[in-house]
Amino acid sequence: MVDPIEFNQAIERLANYLESGDLDGAADYLRQLHPADRAELFAELKSAEQAAMVERLATSELAEVFEQLDEEDMAGVAQHLDLETLADVLDEMEPDMAADLLGELEPQQAAEVLEQMEEPADVAALMTHEPDTAGGIMTSAPPSLRRFWTVAESLQFLKAHYAEEEDFYTLYVLDRYARLIGVVGLKALILAEPVQTIEEIMDRQVISVQASADQEEVAQLLQRYDLVALPVVDSEARLVGIVTIDDIVDVIQEEATEDIYRLAQMSSDSEIYHPILQSVRNRLPWLLVNMATAFLAASIVSLFESTIAQAAMLAAFMPIVAGQGGNAGTQTMTIIVRSLALKEIEPRDTLWALWHEGRVGVINGLAVGVCVALISGLWQGNPYLGLVIGLAMVGNLVVAALAGVLVPMALKMVRVDPALASSVFVTTFTDIGGFLLFLGLATYFLRYLL
Repeated sequence: MVDPIEFNQAIERLANYLESGDLDGAADYLRQLHPADRAELFAELKSAEQAAMVERLATSELAEVFEQLDEEDMAGVAQHLDLETLADVLDEMEPDMAADLLGELEPQQAAEVLEQMEEPADVAALMTHEPDTAGGIMTSAPPSLRRFWTVAESLQFLKAHYAEEEDFYTLYVLDRYARLIGVVGLKALILAEPVQTIEEIMDRQVISVQASADQEEVAQLLQRYDLVALPVVDSEARLVGIVTIDDIVDVIQEEATEDIYRLAQMSSDSEIYHPILQSVRNRLPWLLVNMATAFLAASIVSLFESTIAQAAMLAAFMPIVAGQGGNAGTQTMTIIVRSLALKEIEPRDTLWALWHEGRVGVINGLAVGVCVALISGLWQGNPYLGLVIGLAMVGNLVVAALAGVLVPMALKMVRVDPALASSVFVTTFTDIGGFLLFLGLATYFLRYLL
């Protein structure tokens, strides 16, 4: 049994081996660890230390490390291997992971490694698909059953062809043209009578996905139908591979990270360890866009200079109206962006979403507006100020709700990722709406505010 490691202690122990020059001891320590822990420690090593460990680990051990590394780290470690050794490592790896690694190499280098591999066909086939599609994350199609086989024949087939499979729960049934026509659970196969045919026990209601489908759609299907594996088919319904739940866990993390970063207008590959200039390039463009929209909001404020000059205390309350509107808009926008990403709603549902979120905005606006009105009126001793800011708050929270729906829906319709640009425009609408309402009402009631 391999116990989980405490990472800081493990990296310190490995460092002690390396600092003392005991490279064989370091390699032996790595061998004792679970492949996932081994890979995490491996990624922390300096390039020269990785090269030293690569020389001391067997091909199968290196394959386990590679399969646990992300693509960028895989490519870095691969540079320490000659073509023949790298080809041997790839032969030991799952085809989908081997294809991911080759995709990180220069085309010429990848082609040379493929030539050195003993079994390149499956890997080469996977490399023809786009990286972020079902085809790009799938592994090769497993040995499959035929519907006219008996259960007894199928069990013999499993013993002959699945001896090296680590996990398999579902068996796929193909017709003579390799088209997917059914699935058989391992439990159903074991409990069936030996003379029954596969056609009698198979389930014809097969959930599958096209090889060209986006990886997000694959994740949604696995979640919706509680699957541990999803068959991937081509345009003629022929089985070309499967995506397993362990493949999709990384996708879920990747997609969630991408959406979070895009909501903050940052590149999806941003990391804390990136060089300063790269971090600046990732963030500066959207900061400039934000600056432009901020000037637009400032121009609205400038229209009411005389009002602010006569009632200077208005300046203290402007951030409250704009800030609450921005928060409310972000809440609505986040829900809409998430629902679009999960395909819970489509642009055709815009009117329903506006009706729903508009009512939420009115209720929240009334609740917050009354609170703000009471606090402001008591603080400044002027009930008209409370009335002005309260009405402005109600109006701006309604604007926030409407903008939070319309902006991501509009971006979706013009095929721009709603997560990427929604927050900039929603904030612009709530700032402009808040300032117009608050300062416009203040101008109307100005004689009561003085």
